[in-house]
Amino acid sequence: MYFEDIPCYTQFEAVEQSVAKTLLSVCDTAEFFGSDIYGLKDIYDLYGTQYEDIIPAFLYSRHGESDGRMCGNLFRFRLTEPLKRHILDESLTCMFGGEPPLLENLALFQGEKCLFSCVSHEVFSLYHMAEVDDSLKDAVLSAVNDAIKKLPLYGQMLKIALGLKNKAKAELEKEIRILRDLCCYVDEAVHYYFYMVPSQPCDFPKFRQIAKSYLTQDTYSVLIPLNSFADLQPLPIPKTPNEAISNREKFAPQYLQSDYYKQVERELSMLEYIMKP
Repeated sequence: MYFEDIPCYTQFEAVEQSVAKTLLSVCDTAEFFGSDIYGLKDIYDLYGTQYEDIIPAFLYSRHGESDGRMCGNLFRFRLTEPLKRHILDESLTCMFGGEPPLLENLALFQGEKCLFSCVSHEVFSLYHMAEVDDSLKDAVLSAVNDAIKKLPLYGQMLKIALGLKNKAKAELEKEIRILRDLCCYVDEAVHYYFYMVPSQPCDFPKFRQIAKSYLTQDTYSVLIPLNSFADLQPLPIPKTPNEAISNREKFAPQYLQSDYYKQVERELSMLEYIMKP
């Protein structure tokens, strides 16, 4: 099971934690990869770092490949409480040690059976590069469902879902797609040097009208006093590739990374989870 099959995983820390805790409860060893080019070479090089408390958990290392493309050292550890804490603090798809990372590409084992693996250096496709053994699918999804239903947003979106129950499936999918494309509409409106073209045209009044039925009142209320998509991005943005490269720190990132868009994404993801047949 790939992480893209886990509902709301990238939107809520509680969901992420529920998956990690489920896996850590059934596994007994962990393996990390240290690249030949920049990664950890010797376990004792962890002394003086925030990870020195995992040295006593070290079992052995071997030279090999990770992800079929990278060569380096594979470090195997017992899953001690300090190591579990680091994984829970930094996520299953973590990279220990910053840039460049000392350890990456976590794999978790029960005996010699690998129950989880990820390619954490693939930052832009991480969601598709983490996998849980299918034998744990039911346990993981059960933990995720419990975590989602405990979130305050679940109750709010449940009420909204009830108000949408008479909408046709095709209309629901179309309007949710429009709302998810908010980042594209904003980047296009402010002439960000690079943006994804929205899936379909939609002016701001129409977008605001759709949003009223799908978003919480607090999130929707942000749109009420605005006149255009551009009003959602008052910060300076790069309009040429040269500006983006040479003065990066002076400009806002694409609207995809904004707090408001992330909130819209959280609400839509929760709504889709609730309305899924």
